[in-house]
Amino acid sequence: MTAVATVVASLCASSTLIAPAAHAAGKPWGTIYTRTSAGNAAAAHGDFANNGNVYATVGANWTDLRSGDGKAYVKIEFFFYKNQKWESDGTSQTPDTSSSASGPFSRRLKVDASAARAAIKVCIKSVFVDPCSPEAIVSFNY
Repeated sequence: MTAVATVVASLCASSTLIAPAAHAAGKPWGTIYTRTSAGNAAAAHGDFANNGNVYATVGANWTDLRSGDGKAYVKIEFFFYKNQKWESDGTSQTPDTSSSASGPFSRRLKVDASAARAAIKVCIKSVFVDPCSPEAIVSFNY
């Protein structure tokens, strides 16, 4: 058995789910910045894609621009266009970092919807209210 066949067989035997690759036509968003009185504190950019006609996927890259001073994270709210209005499907929040991080964040496409939207912002952990960037809003029809 070849190495590839062995990996495929082991994945098929496990409960691991492999999502299909995102379409090349992902819509870019960002760069967005969280600003404080000291200047830019965090930055984020990425794309939003129809991932195999199964998932709406945000690819996010985020950075804490301060010298290990805090924790940057990205907050994503997903929406689907149903019944002639945008309906929220909840939020996802990335792990926070004092350097840089990246990752995909997905929601399954809704069969009764015709479009997906993501509202994305980068924030910095704070003692009181976390300061955040303005939202980057991206969408696609399906």
